[in-house]
Amino acid sequence: MKNKYIKSNIFPIFIELLFVVSCFIVEKQFYIYTNFCFYLLLAIYFYIRKDLSIKEWYNAIKSGKKFFIQVIFTVVLISIAFYFTIILENIFPNINKGMILLRADNWLKLILFTFSTIIFPPIIEETFFRQNLISFKNNKILIFTTFLSMFLYALEHSLRLWGIFLCMIWALLFSVSYIKTRNIYVPMTAHLICNLIINGVLIIDVIKYILN
Repeated sequence: MKNKYIKSNIFPIFIELLFVVSCFIVEKQFYIYTNFCFYLLLAIYFYIRKDLSIKEWYNAIKSGKKFFIQVIFTVVLISIAFYFTIILENIFPNINKGMILLRADNWLKLILFTFSTIIFPPIIEETFFRQNLISFKNNKILIFTTFLSMFLYALEHSLRLWGIFLCMIWALLFSVSYIKTRNIYVPMTAHLICNLIINGVLIIDVIKYILN
């Protein structure tokens, strides 16, 4: 199990570390390209390994009331966590979060932005950070791998300790959803809904900016 776990996660972790290192090398306006490449490489990797299945996700969505109750409950918890982190940010406004921000000011970047903030994250992040990294072998391993998954999730979003801590709060709720339901499609669907709401507004603003 140990060798299988390491073999399945070593490439995604390497690609993430490569992306993080690139953020210290390339200028911020290029983050949108490197971030898209990060997601695209992992999408291809997970597709080849058959770690993800859009058909299974679709079937889960069609499964009925219980699934959507779990999804809605997860969305509510994530929303609470999100506003809690906003409160923390307002309490400590002078601490740099170091968030990896993606900027779009033309149609090409808008397409990449849409993929990188709405389409890819729910699929790739839940497959990698939750399904593949969290192990249920025993309670100690579950706690350790959950913490590892939360940290790596946060590291993909922020380059500073304060930002990493805040992002780990979001990751905790996605992780709890997966651990409790043992169904990766619950946090995946909740993740998609949250991203649609938050980043959908940003996409509309970018479209207005480009048209003007």
